[in-house]
Amino acid sequence: MNRTPDQSSTFAARLARARRDTGLSNAQLGVARVYDNPHSYDFLRSHPDLPLGGEEVLIKDLQQVAGEVTTMGSVHHSFVANYHDTAAHRLLVSGATLVGASSSAEYGTTAYTEPVGMPQPVNPLNSAMMVGGSSGGAATAVARGLVNIAHATDGGGSIRIPAACCGLAALKPAHNHRFGSFTPVAQGFIASDLPTTARAYGLPAPDMDTLHLEPTQPQQPLRIGYTNQPFHTRSVVSPEIAAATAAATALATTHPLVESVSQAPAPYSPATFQLFRDLIASRCADLPGTLSPITSWLREEGRQVPKWRRQQLEQQIVGLDPQRAWPHFDVIATPTLACAPPPPGAFSQLKPADNFWAQTAWTPWGTLWNLTGWAAVTLPLVAPERVPGRWPIALMLGAVGNRTSAATLLSLAAFIMDAASRLPVENLSVAVPGDIEALDSRSKPDNSHSHNHSHEH
Repeated sequence: MNRTPDQSSTFAARLARARRDTGLSNAQLGVARVYDNPHSYDFLRSHPDLPLGGEEVLIKDLQQVAGEVTTMGSVHHSFVANYHDTAAHRLLVSGATLVGASSSAEYGTTAYTEPVGMPQPVNPLNSAMMVGGSSGGAATAVARGLVNIAHATDGGGSIRIPAACCGLAALKPAHNHRFGSFTPVAQGFIASDLPTTARAYGLPAPDMDTLHLEPTQPQQPLRIGYTNQPFHTRSVVSPEIAAATAAATALATTHPLVESVSQAPAPYSPATFQLFRDLIASRCADLPGTLSPITSWLREEGRQVPKWRRQQLEQQIVGLDPQRAWPHFDVIATPTLACAPPPPGAFSQLKPADNFWAQTAWTPWGTLWNLTGWAAVTLPLVAPERVPGRWPIALMLGAVGNRTSAATLLSLAAFIMDAASRLPVENLSVAVPGDIEALDSRSKPDNSHSHNHSHEH
C-alpha cells in the first residue's frame, strides 16, 4: 500500500493508476467525484508559507464548492453549490487545490461510510473490513496514496475512526465549543503521516526528543492516564486490543519527559452519553427528504426533543468537566476502537436502535473529546506495511483540557509509534474483522441518571 503520493504526477494520474491496478471504481477508492476544473486561489496555490500550499486536497462530500455537486452522502440530497462554504474557503486560503470530493456517510451521522445509492470505499488494508466513518473516503484516499491530505470533520470520531480503520495516524484538533452556539464538530484533516498532519494544521513537525513542550511552558513531565474501560457503554473490549494498547502506552515511560503512566478512572457515568445522543438526534430533526434507516431514526428521535430541552442540553454539555476526574493527568490514553473494523454492512443491517448502540460500543471513548472540545490523536501501533492484510491496533491519546497541546500529542504519538516498533508485530495487529456481537453492545448505559450523551461522526 502506497500512502505517499508520487509528487511527479497529478491526482488525476494517480487515481487512474489506482483504478487500473486495483480494478476498483473512483468511489471504491474513496473519491465521490473528481472536479473537471480543480479549484484554487491562484495567487495562493504555491505560496511556500501556507500549510496547504502546493497540495491537491479532497474535500468531504458534506461541504459546498461553488459550481460542484454535493450529495451529503446520499443520491437523494444531490445539488449544485452556488458558493464556497466556510470550510472550502478556509482550505483555499490555506493554499489548497481542491481536486474532488471524498465519500462520506449520509450527513456524517454514522461511524461507517456507506453513501446512500453510491458504492462504499474499500479498505486498502483488508477488503473484508470496513473503512469506518464518517470521513471514510478521506481515509481511504490517503491510505491509497491518492492525496497527501484530505479534509475531514469530526463530530464524534469521524477523523479518528476511519483513520484508525485504514492504519493511519490522525488528529482531531481542539475546537472552542463555548464560542457562540455549542458544536461538537471539528474541521480537520486526515494525512499520510504525522509530519504531514502537523504541516496541514500549521503545527511544528513532531519532535520525539522534546515532546514539543511550548517554549513558554515549564518543562514539566507529562502524566499519562490509561484505561480500556468504555466511557459511554457497559460493553466489553477485545482482549488483544486491551493488551496491546496497555503495553504500548507503558512504553511512554521510557521518555525522560514522561513522569508516569497509571490507571485513569472513569470521567463520568456512562449515562452522560445520553446528553450527546439527544443533542445529535435533535440536530437531525430538520433533515429533509428520504433518509437511510439510521438517519431517519435519528430524525424521529430528534423530533421528540423540544427546543427548550435542546438549549438545556448544550448548557449541560458545556458544564461537563472531566478534568475533575483527572486532576493528576495531562494525557489520557485509550484504545481508539473496541474491536477490529467489522465487515462492511455489519452496522447497517441492524435495526436502527441496535445499530446506534453497536456503533457506540465500538467507539466508546472518542466522543468525550467532542463534548469537551479538547484535542485528540489516533495512531497505529504498527506500520501497515509490516503486517500485510492485518489491521494495526490503534491507540488514542487525548489532551486533558489545555494542559497538553496538539503539537505535544503528535510528538508523543511519534515516540510511542517508534517505541512500539520493537514489539512483536503479531501482538499489535489483528487478522480478522471485528465481531460487534462480541462487544455486547446491548449493555447500554444506566439511563436512570439525569445526565445524558450519540454520534454526528
